[in-house]
Order: sequence, then C-alpha cells, then structure tokens
Amino acid sequence: MRLLLHPSLRDLRALYGVEGVMPRFRAYVALMTGGPEFLPLGAFSPMGQRQAAFLDALTELDAEGEAARECRRIEAELEGMPGVFRLLLVVVDEPRNGWTQRWLTDAEWRFQQKYNRLPQSFPAVGFDRWVTVQLWTDAAPSVDTVRREVRASVWRAAWQARHGLPVTLRQMLAQEGGAARFAGEEQWLDPDELAYTREVLTPLLDSDHWPTCFAALYGDDAARSVGFPALGLSHRAGFGLALATGGEL
Repeated sequence: MRLLLHPSLRDLRALYGVEGVMPRFRAYVALMTGGPEFLPLGAFSPMGQRQAAFLDALTELDAEGEAARECRRIEAELEGMPGVFRLLLVVVDEPRNGWTQRWLTDAEWRFQQKYNRLPQSFPAVGFDRWVTVQLWTDAAPSVDTVRREVRASVWRAAWQARHGLPVTLRQMLAQEGGAARFAGEEQWLDPDELAYTREVLTPLLDSDHWPTCFAALYGDDAARSVGFPALGLSHRAGFGLALATGGEL
C-alpha cells in the first residue's frame, strides 16, 4: 500500500481572506477545479462559521505533518496490501451552514463514497482514488483525532477496494468495525447497551434499506433529525456494536 497526502489546509484557510460571498465561492470552485486533478472538497463549505479558527488550530498542531507520519506507519503495517491512495484533510462545519447535515453527510461519506472519487485520468495519474479525511468542527482538534481519522479513512478505502461499497447493514458494520479497531477507538457502550443493540440489529443485518441502516448505525436522535424512523437505539449504537465485535455478526 502507498499513501500520498495532498496538502490542503493552507489553501482552505486562504479562502477566508477572500471578501464577499460570490468571490469566495468562485475562489473555492477554482481551488477544486483549477489544478491537474479535481480536488474532492465538496463537503467543505467556504462560508462555514467555525472553519477558519479550526483550520488555524490544525496548522498549529502540524496536522498535515502528523497525517503524513501516520501514513508512513500505516504503509509499514499494511505493507502487503495493494492500493495507492491520495489523502486529503477536509474540515467540515454544520451550524447555519445549509451545506451539510452532521450525520447524513457523515453517512454519505462513509458508505456512499459521495465525497471521495476516482481520479479523472485514472489510471494514468498513478493512484487508485482520493480518500478524504473529514474533520468536523464540533470536536476540538487534536493530534490523536487526526491520527484516528486518517487510520479509519484508509481502512475504509482498502475495505471498499476489496469488497465494493457496503450495501447491507451487515456490510456496513463489517467495514466500520474494522475501521474502528484499526483506528484504536475505545468502546463507549456498556455491556447491557451492547447486548440490547445486538438484539435489535440482528434481524436487520441483511437489510439494504437506507433509512433502516442509517438508524441502526447512528441511533434515534440522528435518524429523527433527517426524518427517518427510529429503532429505539442510543446515539451511534451500531458503531459501538461494530467496534465491540469487529463487525463480525
């Protein structure tokens, strides 16, 4: 496996120096489309309320340097795995945005490849696909968060390269269980909650009904926020079960 990090944070921060809504939007479009390859920045809103300060904090943390070093560690760990991926850190914001919805955007990114894409000139450019690493502004930036998100994003890309996009709940749990363990996430559901979640989700494992899969993974609060039926689950319960089982259900 080979991982190539494309620097983006300084260019994203520079957008906030462009005055006016339309001039800034045009600068954003130019950043995506003006280079030799289309940059998959679609989840980044150039009008986001908290992104400028978040980008400054990531720069102070040397987030891209940490991401590049994590890429070298991953390459050593997954030496025998095929694939050449180009990574891009993207900051995502929600409040008063109209551009993203916290959990639906996250789900589309993880499971539908909406914000990752094949290179336009594949395979001549020499890499298999872009992998965006989404960093949400609702949590304080940290080196640990950057490392975890890089590791999880690479695992998803490798999983999807081998299996294709996950369609059923069982496949989504398998992808996310592996990603969570590879990222070193810590369990947040207690044993009773895990047992209850397993009981609810077991009959649904082969469902490919998107609202059901979404509610199973993200829980009732997220499901209701996008108009999907609730299943009686706590916040991100499906992800907690995937972590506990490694996605093997």
